[in-house]
Amino acid sequence: MAMIMTRLQRFVRSRQLHTIISQETIKPSSPTPPHLKTHNLSIIDQLAPNVNMPLIFFYKNYTRGDINILKKSLSQTLTSYYPFAGRCLAPSVPQIDCNDQGVKFFEASSDSRLSDVIHRRELDETIDELIPNYTLSNNNPNLVEVQLNHFSCGGAAVVVSISHKAGDGYTMGKFINHWATIARGGSPKAPTFLSSKSNTKVPEFDFKGTNTVKYATRRFMFPNSKLNELKNKINASVNPTRVEALSSLIFKCAVGAATTLSGSIAPSNMYHVVDMRKKIVGKNLPEIAAGNICTIAVAKMADSGGEIKLNEVVDRLRKDITEIKEVRDVEEVGEVFLTKLSTLGGDQSRTYNFSSLCRFPFYEVDFGWGKPVQFIHKNGVLDGNIIHLIDTPSGEGIEAIVQLEEEEMVIFQKDKEILEFSQDL
Repeated sequence: MAMIMTRLQRFVRSRQLHTIISQETIKPSSPTPPHLKTHNLSIIDQLAPNVNMPLIFFYKNYTRGDINILKKSLSQTLTSYYPFAGRCLAPSVPQIDCNDQGVKFFEASSDSRLSDVIHRRELDETIDELIPNYTLSNNNPNLVEVQLNHFSCGGAAVVVSISHKAGDGYTMGKFINHWATIARGGSPKAPTFLSSKSNTKVPEFDFKGTNTVKYATRRFMFPNSKLNELKNKINASVNPTRVEALSSLIFKCAVGAATTLSGSIAPSNMYHVVDMRKKIVGKNLPEIAAGNICTIAVAKMADSGGEIKLNEVVDRLRKDITEIKEVRDVEEVGEVFLTKLSTLGGDQSRTYNFSSLCRFPFYEVDFGWGKPVQFIHKNGVLDGNIIHLIDTPSGEGIEAIVQLEEEEMVIFQKDKEILEFSQDL
């Protein structure tokens, strides 16, 4: 009982330290033309869960008077990114209503210091409070929400929460950098939203899961010096990239934690998101193509006999990536993705879902206060074994944001190989 009260008091105290001080809706500076009022979702857009993925940017040198610049530049950005100011009418409707209803913009004040937050290894309610409407389910019709958080030290965190229906990591990065460029007085290029040629509804896949287990999310930092050691350790038929090597390690150790806890070996597969923009041939892809233009590669380890070898994981993942054929347009990208999902149906293996935002320009997001001192990609409210890989602030390593079942996380974070190749934040 004493432990429960302590946790409750800590939670209540945390809530009292973070306060929403204003809220308004930012609408596009120019109305969306009539012929663009309905955006037909592509196959992949439809399959993507309507769950907002929060991107958190921390700045030391924010000036409070800059909020009007933020709002005005966001309004101008929404003219180019017009679906983001619209509404997802329902999860089952294959369109976005580009009605210019706008983006909710929250301003909040925190008694915490920026340095206390960015060095937290555990992403718990302290981080969640920075995120607008974080606890909403997938019924939230707003495709984008923003929250500007002021810390007691003078620093700030800009949080942009974007529905996966609106686009993938590439699209999210382009949108935020577009906004930041306008805030600095620049004139970035507008994107092209690739919509479906029809409003045909695709089969539904359950990405949220139905289990009721609790998950924990932790941050782990892997410097390049250690990643190079890891790459040298892996004797794969193809020289692994940093992302491939680290993904295989995390996958192996996560499966090991699950095996230790359950006492039995469960077949397990790694899913890894693959950007398909470079797979579209000819001149069928605009310079800035927005939306979800990706598929997944799978390293199936169901036949590993319980012993997962890093080189085998890398080889199988690389083989599946290289077998993805070139396509003509976003419609064919969707067909590839749908086929991939269909072939995985009925597989009772445990699934570990990886995505990498490494080399994406998230540390270039400068609203006029300099580059962010820290960027965090928080998972949405999706359940499951989910791993995001992002660059470290210096660019000299990779930070892994790992979500696993709570009891498995206790074992995972003590794994000797995780400890060998990682270091403190």
